[in-house]
Amino acid sequence: MKKPILLCFVLGFLLLLSHVVEARTIIAIMPFEGTEIRNWYIDRQQMIAGITEALTDQIAILDGVTVVERSRLDQILREQDFGRSGRIDTLSAAEIGRLLGADVLILGTVQTLNVQETGGIQISFLSAKGSKATIGLSIRMVDADTGIILGSVQATGTHVGASIAVHQFHGISFYSESFKNSTLGKAVDKAVEELAAKFAQEYQTYAFQPKSETVGNIVAVVGDRYVVNLGSRHHVKRGDRFEVYETIRVKGIAAPVEVPVGRMRIISVDPEACVGESEDGLFEEGYVVRKQ
Repeated sequence: MKKPILLCFVLGFLLLLSHVVEARTIIAIMPFEGTEIRNWYIDRQQMIAGITEALTDQIAILDGVTVVERSRLDQILREQDFGRSGRIDTLSAAEIGRLLGADVLILGTVQTLNVQETGGIQISFLSAKGSKATIGLSIRMVDADTGIILGSVQATGTHVGASIAVHQFHGISFYSESFKNSTLGKAVDKAVEELAAKFAQEYQTYAFQPKSETVGNIVAVVGDRYVVNLGSRHHVKRGDRFEVYETIRVKGIAAPVEVPVGRMRIISVDPEACVGESEDGLFEEGYVVRKQ
């Protein structure tokens, strides 16, 4: 009976190690700001959602990245009433990041959008109107812990060709084939692809590497409060959540095995220590706490 139990511990420990090795950056992509989108072109909210989704799809395929699900992000925005004014600043972005457990938030803006008719094409007695569409997009990358802007990139998409007349865009769905094949639709595709490519380059820099773990111990138990030997000097802040582990020795395994026993939330922080309360479970002195 001992061998199966030992094997389970070994497999669990290896699984924990593989999870640490494959640390991923959690990214939340906020809805774009789109004041430059004129409703007589196309429905503003629909276009904002479409551009945001298109960029999300491009970033989600990057190695080492986990993108927060849109439904979860929308739920947080509704519950906390963020972005009521249509804009999200870096301070509220940091609060959103904490609630989502994200490392980096992406704040996007439609900087320019212009569609104009060109002279068109004449073939024999047939003629077709042409158009030129240009759209400029930008994103800021914000550290979800501090609200500090880590960097920004811009992209422009331009396409010229026969297309829907400018006055006929209104009422056409962003997701329709007619829009996708239009000069504006193709300009949007080019801008999003360029923006994603530039972000991928920025992601390789030091600022976007997955953050190391913050590890400490419970050093005292005071009633139902737990004192941890990590403080503001270790970048701990009120509201942070820690996973708590009991360390045990298992015969046949050299290193101690950490068994998850619950979570705690930090309620006060000093320079060298912090105090937390349990969200589930009872803890003891010496237990290990970890914050990604």
